Amino acid sequence: MRGVILLLSLACYVIMTYSQQCRQVLTTVCNDDVINSSLLKRDKGDVGRTGKSGRPGAKGDPGSKEVPAGVGEKGMKGNSSALGSLGTDIVTRLAKIEELLTPPSTTTMATTTVTTTTTSSITSCSTSSSNGPHTLTSGVEVYCEDGWTIFQRRIDGSVDFGRQWDDYANGFGQIEGEFWLGLDNIHEMTRRRRCRLKIELWDFDGNQRHAHYSSFSIKSAKNLYRLRVSGYTGNAGDSLGYHNGLPFSTEGSDNDSFNDINCATHYGGSQGWWFRSCLYSTLNGVWMRQSSGRAHGIIWYYWKGYDEPLKETKMKLRCD
Repeated sequence: MRGVILLLSLACYVIMTYSQQCRQVLTTVCNDDVINSSLLKRDKGDVGRTGKSGRPGAKGDPGSKEVPAGVGEKGMKGNSSALGSLGTDIVTRLAKIEELLTPPSTTTMATTTVTTTTTSSITSCSTSSSNGPHTLTSGVEVYCEDGWTIFQRRIDGSVDFGRQWDDYANGFGQIEGEFWLGLDNIHEMTRRRRCRLKIELWDFDGNQRHAHYSSFSIKSAKNLYRLRVSGYTGNAGDSLGYHNGLPFSTEGSDNDSFNDINCATHYGGSQGWWFRSCLYSTLNGVWMRQSSGRAHGIIWYYWKGYDEPLKETKMKLRCD
């Protein structure tokens, strides 16, 4: 068996000599100590010079004659030797070599391409078939609802809307709760397309009203995010038309038409809105159940007047 191993090792050596591919394969597969030692064995050297005969030794005493032993019982069959296992392993490895050296089949396997639609692939909510949070191709995270993009939501007062100019410009809140999308984002969405505005309102008794505007946009920061809105229909009354053409105001940026007061801070807290002198609506007002004064809270004058604040609001846009 040792001779078979050496012959196989020699075959591996010859193949390695003439085939780079085989050499790489055999380096991995033929890695037994016996094979490696055979492959690393050096050529036999020249026969050395015969030395001078030594002096004859003394003759020894004759040994005693031994009595032949009887035939013993047949022993149990032993386990396979390590050498036998090595031979089996070599055969297995040579089969692996043959498999690795065999050229692959030229048959082309059919492939299936799976297309996954993600929310980040939509350009606007009008192209989305599902409601909920989506990331637009522009990178802006929005909340889509029946093809409309919600950019303002009030529910329970969990988010403070008493913010400064930069917050209203950039946006704040939780996209699945109370939030303001940001004036910069609203401007980008409305500046090149014809957009509509839909406002939904709820009072604390669960009653609901709505206001639709067929045209809606806001200007850039350079133009103080000036409001453009027209074409009212609905059952809530047109409380936003009064604010058309006005710049946005906050506590630290007073751009309203009232010379004596800052409308953004005059009605029970800080808020951002398109104030004139001062308001018929302010949906970013302080969230409160009971009014603490005239026009305090979330106000839509032509439905609830100045003394009854609203509980919930949604402002959403849709562009063609």
